[in-house]
Amino acid sequence: MRFSTRTRYGLRFLLRLAAQPKDSLLQLGQVAREENISSGYLEQIVRALKPLGILRAVRGSGGGYALAKAPSEINMEDVFLHLEGEIAPVRCLTKGRRCQRESQCSTRGFWKELDSHIRGFLQRHTLQEIIESEKRSASGGNYVEL
Repeated sequence: MRFSTRTRYGLRFLLRLAAQPKDSLLQLGQVAREENISSGYLEQIVRALKPLGILRAVRGSGGGYALAKAPSEINMEDVFLHLEGEIAPVRCLTKGRRCQRESQCSTRGFWKELDSHIRGFLQRHTLQEIIESEKRSASGGNYVEL
């Protein structure tokens, strides 16, 4: 199973926003250049994330984006669902789809369990946990916040 570049880039964008000092804005063009992401693609990612209510946008000169919620309140399942559209490992588990072979499918239980593990993992993690994990990795596991 592979997650799309849209999700990978979206996560990088959110991490960049989280790294900004409070009350500062980050311009899409700056992120696009520094992360080597097309600005048009980044705009699509922002549009997909807007319904989550996790972004604050300021238009005009000096405008940009900031997080509207604390990183600890940004759940990864929500982010992945908005960027991927669906995260089920097989199409027959996608909401609204019904497989004609469901009653005789010998692998359905396996796929359901895998789906449950993926969703559970994403539900248990927030943007803050990714930040903390990265800080520990960068410091060789000796991270202490002062």
